[in-house]
Amino acid sequence: MKMIKLLLVDDNVKFLDFAKEILCVEKDIEIIGEAKNGEEAILKTKELKPDIVLMDMRMPKLNGLDATGIIKQKMPDVAVIILTIYDIDEYREAAIIKGASGFVVKKRMKTELMPAIRKSFESRNV
Repeated sequence: MKMIKLLLVDDNVKFLDFAKEILCVEKDIEIIGEAKNGEEAILKTKELKPDIVLMDMRMPKLNGLDATGIIKQKMPDVAVIILTIYDIDEYREAAIIKGASGFVVKKRMKTELMPAIRKSFESRNV
């Protein structure tokens, strides 16, 4: 079984803990690191080389959309899934424009996150 390496990016520690609870039951998921803002996400992506970055949209220093654009420009093989509390079409469209392969509203993470991760992973490994 191929392990899916994830980098979690969010400035909310409680949310990071919640995401880890959801992901820890998956046998093929490995959380290889965490970041608290977009700048740190870019550095950790270069250093750790995850398959997928789970990126919060709103964070200090550099927001998730701008960090996604930079990651996709410099490391196009890394998939980015935007996580947000905002279920707004304009945000979804902006995420796609920046290169995100998925967009998950946090209140639907329990049902939508794993399908988004698997789809993003499969599409980058075709």
